[in-house]
Amino acid sequence: MANKILIADDNKEMRETLSRMLAGYEVAEAADGEAAWAAAVFELPDLILLDVDMPGMNGIDVLKKTAALPGRPSIIMITGDRSKETAAKAGEIGVCAYLLKPLDRDEVLEQVRRALAKREKTRKA
Repeated sequence: MANKILIADDNKEMRETLSRMLAGYEVAEAADGEAAWAAAVFELPDLILLDVDMPGMNGIDVLKKTAALPGRPSIIMITGDRSKETAAKAGEIGVCAYLLKPLDRDEVLEQVRRALAKREKTRKA
């Protein structure tokens, strides 16, 4: 079974680019925080690539809410926000990686592989 990945970003071009990068996975998309939260609950993704700055509910708020989900998905934050405070807050809540835009394809793929491998390891433990 292919791993399910949710891409949550308000930028349509970014979602499409990431979807193409992750073509070997089952991919869903969300254009804002509320849609990301709903998809996290109903789609039960293994991994969420989550933009920090989205309209409505921001990525940090979505991240906080996912902590309560059974089988909590792994989270990779993607952002243009270079503030150390935002990165620290995301780290405290428990992200696998914090990637700065513009994204590097190889780095994205490597972090996705790592996050999914770690998730699989903890499932088997």
